[in-house]
Amino acid sequence: MTFEHGHTRPDTLSEDWEHQFDILPWMAYLTAIPHVIFLVTTVKENGQPNAALHGWASFTGEGDTYLVIMPVMKHAHTYQNMQRDGEFCVNFLAASYIEQCKQTIQHNTLDTDEITAAGLTCEDAVTLRVPRIAESFLKLECTVHWEQAVGPNSVNVIVCGRVNHLSVDEQFVTRPVTQRYGEDSFVFHCMA
Repeated sequence: MTFEHGHTRPDTLSEDWEHQFDILPWMAYLTAIPHVIFLVTTVKENGQPNAALHGWASFTGEGDTYLVIMPVMKHAHTYQNMQRDGEFCVNFLAASYIEQCKQTIQHNTLDTDEITAAGLTCEDAVTLRVPRIAESFLKLECTVHWEQAVGPNSVNVIVCGRVNHLSVDEQFVTRPVTQRYGEDSFVFHCMA
């Protein structure tokens, strides 16, 4: 037996928090497709580091490498910073840092250095003004290539960034590909 359903949310699937399905796709909760978790770093208008916990991205390219992040909320510091400065860094951290990653949600006022407040360390990027996170085993320095609203009157946009520079931990990159996954590597999120 298979479950067949159209584009409207089933009545049996309820929100865990108010406006959850106005911001995030209900199908992601129903299907529980895993997504890699990472922190996007930018710089706020006042110069303070910004860090946003994120979990949807895809890579593509034709010679150059592009990173497509979706959805990025229009009202958030991250989007405003990306739009103003045209740059961001994607930082992948191991599972041992997940609690620090979650702290970026709690400590996100305009005057807060969100990286340091989460117990992580800022480091200079090579090609950008935005900071990288020193504890990350993989850092992708990106410039905004294009953005597209998810739909009419959407609160979210899809942002495509061109990867201009990468920094990767030597132990991670020298392992065979089949050994690059585990507790000291990518963290996956399943919406459930």
